[in-house]
Amino acid sequence: MEKSKSSKGQSTIEFLMTFTAAVGFIFLFLKMAMNYTDGFMVHHATYMAARAYMVSDENREALPEGDARAMTKAREVFTRYLPEALIPGVKAGMLQENNPEPSQTKYPAFVGLYIEYEQKFSYGFIGGKEPLHLTSEAFLGREPTRRETRTQVCKAMKINLGLVRCDVHVTLEDNGG
Repeated sequence: MEKSKSSKGQSTIEFLMTFTAAVGFIFLFLKMAMNYTDGFMVHHATYMAARAYMVSDENREALPEGDARAMTKAREVFTRYLPEALIPGVKAGMLQENNPEPSQTKYPAFVGLYIEYEQKFSYGFIGGKEPLHLTSEAFLGREPTRRETRTQVCKAMKINLGLVRCDVHVTLEDNGG
């Protein structure tokens, strides 16, 4: 059989189209894997910084700077686990605290740290050129300081028992009833 002139080079074109699609999918999945890895690294650094933030808890009411020292320590830990040059656009300065003060918090029920950052989904071939808006949160349980506990117990006793003063150490016992 003789090939006709109209199908000459068809296999080359098919190969190039298939090869381009295959290479495109490889790059797409490679970039997705890098995004997952970066996200895991940011989350781990946020978690470790949140632990340092919680451990560095100061007697918040006694210090005028509040949790500034704890936040400084958290940023140091974040930078240790995730150096600024490792993932472009993610810096320790972007780390934000979510403290228990209702007027100063984004998520009122939680205490800890979070970071909001942007990352490209792909190189622009598939998925668009708009960046992804990502958030990594590390909200941990927090024990109240002795001062906070005393203030809350005193407030409850004033309301429930009608006390006027609470300038001594006070304790309540719960008998489970």
